[in-house]
Amino acid sequence: MVSKIKPLDESVVNKIAAGEIIISPVNALKEMMENSIDAGASSLDILVREGGIKLLQITDNGSGISKEDLPILCHRFTTSKLAKFEDLEKIATYGFRGEALASISHIARLTITTKTGDDRCAWRVSYSDGKMIGEPKPVAGKDGTVILVENLFYNMPSRLRALRSSSEEYSKILDVVGRYACHSEGIAFSCKKFGDSQFALTVRANLSTVERIRCVFGSTVSSKLLDLELGPLEEFGVQKVVGKVSNLDLSFKKSISPVFFINNRLVTCNPLARALRQIYSTYLPKGDKPFMYLSILINPEILDVNIHPTKREVRFLHEEEIIEAISSKLNEELSKIDTSRTFKTSSIVTPQPLKETFESTKGPKGSVSKAPHTPVQNKQSPLGNSIKRYENKLVRTDASQSKITSFMANQSTPPIALRSTEKVVAEGIEGREGIENARESPWNDNNETTKVESSPLRGRGSNVHGYTIVPKERVDVNLTSIKRLLEAADSSAHKDLTDIFANMTYVGVVDGERRLATIQHDLKLFLLDYGAVCYELFYQICLTDFANFGVINLQSGNDSSLNLVHILSHFENLDEKSIKAIISKIWEMREMLSEYFSINIAGNTDAEDENTQLESVKITSIPLLLKGYLPPLSKLPFLIYRLGTKVNWEEEQPCLDGIMRQLALLYVPEIIESIDLEESDIPEDKKAAFVDKTKELSVVLDDVVFPCIKKRFLAPRHLTKDIVEIANLPGLYRVFERC
Repeated sequence: MVSKIKPLDESVVNKIAAGEIIISPVNALKEMMENSIDAGASSLDILVREGGIKLLQITDNGSGISKEDLPILCHRFTTSKLAKFEDLEKIATYGFRGEALASISHIARLTITTKTGDDRCAWRVSYSDGKMIGEPKPVAGKDGTVILVENLFYNMPSRLRALRSSSEEYSKILDVVGRYACHSEGIAFSCKKFGDSQFALTVRANLSTVERIRCVFGSTVSSKLLDLELGPLEEFGVQKVVGKVSNLDLSFKKSISPVFFINNRLVTCNPLARALRQIYSTYLPKGDKPFMYLSILINPEILDVNIHPTKREVRFLHEEEIIEAISSKLNEELSKIDTSRTFKTSSIVTPQPLKETFESTKGPKGSVSKAPHTPVQNKQSPLGNSIKRYENKLVRTDASQSKITSFMANQSTPPIALRSTEKVVAEGIEGREGIENARESPWNDNNETTKVESSPLRGRGSNVHGYTIVPKERVDVNLTSIKRLLEAADSSAHKDLTDIFANMTYVGVVDGERRLATIQHDLKLFLLDYGAVCYELFYQICLTDFANFGVINLQSGNDSSLNLVHILSHFENLDEKSIKAIISKIWEMREMLSEYFSINIAGNTDAEDENTQLESVKITSIPLLLKGYLPPLSKLPFLIYRLGTKVNWEEEQPCLDGIMRQLALLYVPEIIESIDLEESDIPEDKKAAFVDKTKELSVVLDDVVFPCIKKRFLAPRHLTKDIVEIANLPGLYRVFERC
């Protein structure tokens, strides 16, 4: 059966045409940049997200677009640069077909914000399938145009799959922007990724061609350039040829595509590139590649710019003669400097094989003698020069260097005698509290008993005797509820935030009352709520070390101070019935608390009266979650209170989860209320207590807690609200440069 011929649907035709013109994000950007330059812009700012696929924005300060032209702006073949076909013979602008924005509107979400010099405000409007959506809306804006392209190829999945990775597409964008920046004198260019704090490419408007090449291709190329100029060739229609090409001292192994502009249009002219490379091959060592930038002005009447949908190729009359004239001029200039060449020493010295070097160091009887001194060579970049490391990109890695905290000490603080011991007075705890011994978990790295003089707990408890090692095998826990809680903790981890903590450098405490501290990661400084971080850390320790905790044995000079009745009696919201209910539940669960959490509850089991038995119940130990860190014992009453009121004892998983969260709260460092040490009305003992607690907190966080965070912490996603970036080194350098 013969198939019928029928016209394609208009939407299909538009998509096919758009796919021929816009084949990648870099093509869309090239079209928009050329429109901006045609509009007389002197500044172009480009923003890219995911290689231009998700977002591609260009902002210029050109003449803008009249509001009356907005309805037909994205219609195909609408343009202000061409009126009739004969105008192609003298076209002097980049655009002329009126297809670029129309094509983009058929394959992406297009939004345009524009303002002319005569408008009192800017106008914003969106387009889809070549048609304006709604009416233009008045918005604030500067003279010029902002073109926003989102979700490129959202309706062309085959073209979307054919694209390279976002990083490769972004590299192509930077390459094209750099080439236009080299050629377009008097125009500023900037390009960066969405979310980055610094630009990947910046070229100021007042830079010369050589300086522009340096910004784009580096000082290695720009310092070894040769001027190439060719006068008018009237018989061939050539008005002018100017450019910058590399001299014979450039040792560049990586090939750079030639930068050719014909009538200010970026093109690829393969015959010209092959001819010029052939000239260089007679002068350069094998493998070395040249750099070539040429701007050719040709009579528009002999130039055809409409032979390729993307306009990247052109055809012109007398092609062979023009190429021959340019090649001869290049050969003439290179021959003038061929008498003087510069070579690097490392390129002409034959390296000694490793085996021969080893053999040459052997002494008379096979003994190895001292090798001769060899000067250490600087690490070379692919361009042959030493790698330049800028100060604003250096990260402090030497632990011997001074930290910022060494400059934060208050030199005006009056000397205060520190206490050798401290009475810990808590709500519900009277007398002197301390640690009889801290039984260490058997899997800790250090198997030696810590002495009092070196114990990190010294100065906080009264009777610190270090650690007593109790041999014990690790218990394997097979509870389904614990496995589920571990899986939940793993699934909630934030990859980037966990990486920040794993590679951080702890700076110091900023505010002990608000529990704020600072950390450094890479070139950034972060302010975080260390209370929230410690809470998540100790909860994760409870999960991973479940049923394998060490023990902190409590003792008191007053036998009644550890009784639960005495502890809970200080809570005014609890009546006698509620206190008994809490103690009864804790007493009932004492075996589980002891086995899983090292919370030992003692009482008089021989008492006949239930009330007498409950009054004798006391807490004798709490778990040791982190070696070297003693939880604030002033928070012990709140642990007892919350175990009785905030834990769901009826179901296994909520019960275990609740107990671990209450232990994590116990271990969170306490708030240190700030006081003014210069204030004369404050007692000296209170000042001494403040100084003591502040220094102890700083030591514990620096030496114990944050090293543990760095080693084992999985940062959950909800913790992102408790950490904020407050500075970055490149940004600070920019501030200093403006000062």
